[in-house]
Amino acid sequence: MSVRHGDASAQSPAQQLRMDIATVRSTEVTWEQLNEVEKSAASIGVAPDAWKPIGWLNEGHYGELLRSNALDGRLTQKIEAFKTVAGQ
Repeated sequence: MSVRHGDASAQSPAQQLRMDIATVRSTEVTWEQLNEVEKSAASIGVAPDAWKPIGWLNEGHYGELLRSNALDGRLTQKIEAFKTVAGQ
């Protein structure tokens, strides 16, 4: 049984993804390179995935606080920035 080898220079999507991830992980980003939303989210000091475990509860409670105008403007700005970076 013979095995045909493809073009050695062509990369599979998985190999390309691995290389892209390695590139991103090795890239140093300075505070000055971040945009304002990223700076706001970074200053919160939590991981983007932290919003997800009880997202439905967080969304409901946050919405209620917004409707009752119970949140400080700066806190609302930080939460919105965090949601943007977290992909919510």
